Amino acid sequence: MKPLNRLIFAFLFTLLSFCCVGTMATPAHASSEPAKETIKVDAKVKEASESKPRKTFEGIEPLFYLDPKRRPYIEPFHKTESDEYFICRGTVGEWYRQVLANDFNKLAERDDMSSVSGSTCALHLINTQTGKKLPIVSVEMFPSTDDMRSCVLAEICPHLRTVILYVKDRTLYRTFIVGDAKKKIRRQYCLDNQSNILAEKSCWRHFEGD
Repeated sequence: MKPLNRLIFAFLFTLLSFCCVGTMATPAHASSEPAKETIKVDAKVKEASESKPRKTFEGIEPLFYLDPKRRPYIEPFHKTESDEYFICRGTVGEWYRQVLANDFNKLAERDDMSSVSGSTCALHLINTQTGKKLPIVSVEMFPSTDDMRSCVLAEICPHLRTVILYVKDRTLYRTFIVGDAKKKIRRQYCLDNQSNILAEKSCWRHFEGD
């Protein structure tokens, strides 16, 4: 079994509860009162972000660092009633961040949109009242820190790059949402864990029907 497949298979036992979370809606950054201050990471978060991620027993970094309730081991840098944002360092495996960045860029290139490096990134937890009431897990990437501030704090996303995890039949799929406000472009794609495009719609709609 290939290392990537082995990693994903092992991690699926943690992710299996992601299934059947209801409509896989696009994260709307639903804060009713956008924060006006710039993003500030407190000392505890900064310390966690600078610590070296721990490896698995196989010596391979996992996809995510989450507890059984899908909670990171650090505090959010921004929080509203429905959303929480965490820095990617210490919450998303560095190698998996690069996989996601490559997938974003492959999709964005189809419409000549901006690329992302994966370094400016946030793990986004979206509260849900369906299923086991565990949060929906998504990752957001940005071309720059200015884009990140605008998108997270002001809910204005010039370059939307969001991926939402979806598990079906013990297999991990991912809904990618890419957009460009100036070009008035907004696309959705369903990709499998080998980065193949399965449909130009969300994975939930692809598998469950419209």
